[in-house]
Amino acid sequence: MRSSTTDSKHKEKFRAVLDDNTSLSMYNKSDKSVCVIRRDLAKDYEVEVNASEAPVLNKILSDPEPYESTMADVKILEDEVFPINDAIKTIFGEEKDLDLRYIRLAIGGTARDYVSIDEKDLIKYDVKPTLTGLMDFVKQNKDNVLGFLDREYIHEEGNIIYLSCDKKNISPHIRSVKLKILASMQQRGLFLQQEHKYYGIQLYLIIESTMKYEDRFLELLKMLDIDWELIFFRRKSAINDWTQIECERNSENLKGYLRAKYDNLNYFDINNITKLVVSNQLPFLVADKIASLLYKMKVERANQLQEDSYSITLKKAEIAAAAKLACAYLYPGRQEIELEFDQDISMAEIIKYQEELTNI
Repeated sequence: MRSSTTDSKHKEKFRAVLDDNTSLSMYNKSDKSVCVIRRDLAKDYEVEVNASEAPVLNKILSDPEPYESTMADVKILEDEVFPINDAIKTIFGEEKDLDLRYIRLAIGGTARDYVSIDEKDLIKYDVKPTLTGLMDFVKQNKDNVLGFLDREYIHEEGNIIYLSCDKKNISPHIRSVKLKILASMQQRGLFLQQEHKYYGIQLYLIIESTMKYEDRFLELLKMLDIDWELIFFRRKSAINDWTQIECERNSENLKGYLRAKYDNLNYFDINNITKLVVSNQLPFLVADKIASLLYKMKVERANQLQEDSYSITLKKAEIAAAAKLACAYLYPGRQEIELEFDQDISMAEIIKYQEELTNI
């Protein structure tokens, strides 16, 4: 018997760039799935930058402050943040309003004349500590809320946090949803080069679930104008195209592909399939269909004989029969494709095994 890797060791990670501003990364393991949606806000919104009191404060405070005081446009909350919260409530229920953890608002007349309040002050003013509570406060004080400021500086990570909110156990399968707006000091040079801006703030939506591609998770993506079906189709097509090219270019690549995908085909099976495919110059799709038919045949045989299917070696006539059926399946309506087989294979055997494969 052959050993096989367990599902717990399986990992999947991929990234999709959706437009100039938005990207999505997916990380899947057997026990959890994490989706990270990042939206670059630097292209569409301005950040006001001034010198801070850090040269003096950092000698007094245990946690260092950034050396610049920055203010982000309040339109970010109105146009980017609140719609996400509305989408979450629409899909998961009004009670799934994201909890507000960190924010600091600038209240005043101009960028040179304001005071700051944070989430603790909002609670004192009887503002519900959720994104909906924040939204109502901003609407009611529209003329006075100038923007939101850097709220927390995580020195070890080089991240400046402007907004942080989350909700745990939002559904039976979704463990948490987190929404953050931050600027990375590590990426400052990139934004200086590309956008000619000193700060590049970004919005992050992080969704952690116990089931990948859960229905309501996909529904949320749809409400956020993220076409998951298109992402999946493009990714699958790209992988399939690359696999096809590599397998048609080199027979060893084809053997490796068949060995990985059809684990009950043994060394002799794969060699004989590859030999037939190469000698007849058959395309990758036909080779894959041949292996698929033979995989099912071996499963059926193993069940009947109570044996390990890997230990059963296929006859050349069985492989030839699968090749004829694969060509007929993939090229319907065309005259029968002439295939060359070894001389020791009888046509009667091929016909017999074709009937067996057809009935599986």
